Amino acid sequence: MKKLILSLTALAMMAFAFTGCEDVPMPYGEPSATKDTTNVVVAQGSGTADDPYNVAKAMELIKAGTYTSEPVYVKGVVTELSKFNSQFGNYTYYINDTKTTDNQLEIYRGKTLNNQNFTAETDLKVGDEVVVYGALTNYNGTSEMTSGNYLYSLNGKQGEPVTPTAAPTGDGTAANPYNVAAALNLIKGMDAGVNSSEIYVKGKVSSINELSTSFGNATYYISDDGSRSNTLYIFRSKYLNGENFTSEDQLKVGDDVVIYGPFVNYMGNTPEAVANKTYLVSINGKGTGETTKTGLEATFDDGEDNFTIENVSLAPGLTYVWKHNDKTATTAGYMKASAYASKKNLPAQSRIVSPAFSLAGLTSATLTFQHTGRFFGNVAQECKVQASTDGKTWTDLTVSAYPDGSNWNFIDATCDLSAFAGQNKVYIAFLYTSTSEAAPTWEVKNVVVK
Repeated sequence: MKKLILSLTALAMMAFAFTGCEDVPMPYGEPSATKDTTNVVVAQGSGTADDPYNVAKAMELIKAGTYTSEPVYVKGVVTELSKFNSQFGNYTYYINDTKTTDNQLEIYRGKTLNNQNFTAETDLKVGDEVVVYGALTNYNGTSEMTSGNYLYSLNGKQGEPVTPTAAPTGDGTAANPYNVAAALNLIKGMDAGVNSSEIYVKGKVSSINELSTSFGNATYYISDDGSRSNTLYIFRSKYLNGENFTSEDQLKVGDDVVIYGPFVNYMGNTPEAVANKTYLVSINGKGTGETTKTGLEATFDDGEDNFTIENVSLAPGLTYVWKHNDKTATTAGYMKASAYASKKNLPAQSRIVSPAFSLAGLTSATLTFQHTGRFFGNVAQECKVQASTDGKTWTDLTVSAYPDGSNWNFIDATCDLSAFAGQNKVYIAFLYTSTSEAAPTWEVKNVVVK
């Protein structure tokens, strides 16, 4: 009887336990049957002024690899301020569809309304509602609107409307310069980082970022109609015939200009003039129109003196051969070439090329320069001096003297350029060649042609 009572008691307790489980709440973290979608933003917009992309749509395009070589409109709310640059008047900041910082779009070095400079850090604030005009890309894993962008509207205040692109015209010659539309088409079709040949581009100055009398160059934008739409970035360009700017009133917004020199598709998304390689041919129809000076002088004391580096071939792991060595308190500046890296001789070939100069009207001409070096294998094959009339087909010149490689003392050398006398356009180059057996160091300075 006692056993029967105990058995009945045990059964009753089990029944109670099972019944009680029905009232126990679900464990924490158990997924619910429906997902909260109240914060999900639907990608939308067509990228026009009337129907801008929202940030979700812009991010969708970038992540799909559909970058925009042409500028588009993107609307959003400023969620974070990254960097204000008072020198260049630009701002790097982030926008999103909501006020959160998740999945936000970086606006890299943007300008304010009408492509004007930001003048104070307080010109932009977190929470501002903006529409930004610029090109989209992915830069090293960062979704961004590239430099050259600007605000189309700020908290409902709208800037100047973006005008339609002009029809491309011109062939890039002195007689028929490219207009800005044609130049942009050419440059955007180039591989990233590759300089174009020297071309002529005409346009109207639409805004000026900086005119430095200290460095003698100016950074500004030109367009076909003078508006701040469909502009070409003229980066650190020189005055007439390559001379330095000496006064801020030498260039003004609205000036009609013709610019000569090489251009580049910087980082694959910003068409611009190659720094310190272009210059004005005319301003408002005034100027000599000359694109080549008679003779050449390049000390390399303070920089590359408008020489261009052309890497013919570089061994894997080698990122450069030529570089400029700055002057010090005891030594002048010079150009230096070496393909010795990671304690190895690496095969490479690279030249530095002068800007074009004229030998018109001359019956003879001589190149003089100073050079030194060490670790040669066959110095005459490794360190050549060349000349060209088109910058593409090169003729080796006879060098009067080579360093013996025993020290770092510079020696004088000459090359006869009489075969090129009378030519209106001439280039010279210093060609460096190395192998896995020998990768010498070659240094050059004080280059003069007359």
